[in-house]
Amino acid sequence: VGDAMALRVLAVADIHSHRSVLRVIQQEMIQHTPDVTIVAGDLTSYGDAAEVQRVLDAIPGRVLAIPGNLDLRRAFDAGIAKSHAESLVGKQIEIRGMWIAGLFDQLIACEILVVHEPPVGLLDDVGRGRHIGFPEHFRALDRLRPRVLLCGHCHESPGVVTYGGTTVVNCTLGSGGHGALVELDGDLVAARLL
Repeated sequence: VGDAMALRVLAVADIHSHRSVLRVIQQEMIQHTPDVTIVAGDLTSYGDAAEVQRVLDAIPGRVLAIPGNLDLRRAFDAGIAKSHAESLVGKQIEIRGMWIAGLFDQLIACEILVVHEPPVGLLDDVGRGRHIGFPEHFRALDRLRPRVLLCGHCHESPGVVTYGGTTVVNCTLGSGGHGALVELDGDLVAARLL
């Protein structure tokens, strides 16, 4: 069928309903023109369906999202269904020949794996040596070996690291960051915080 095309992703997490954070995302979209924006959870802080929809509809273009620990699952499901965004909960979505999946109950092979909490020991330090990542996300990373793993949750540890051939990106906006730009082109992966 030929080589996959290049894919440019704006990766963000931990919006927590803040309008100022949504403005930052909109500015980064204008500057970088991503093919897709992926939200790795915590769109709101226990917001209702209308709040989830408001946050998602404030992000232009194609948007994929998963809920975070502060997103009520029923509100997320109802809100995303009314928005222009697509849920990655337990799904695989193909864009430009690359598979993107959200990890929930089952493991799905993909190029980009989206979780909310980081794998334990990777970009999960909240200070004083306390690591709050999830062992099950580390096991999924080890087993699936995606090219990219996107996460958020730990506002104190935005960054990009490589583990076993996977580029792990904590794209949190919780500490004043601007998310991350991730580009996949053939065998190459380039990721940087914005």
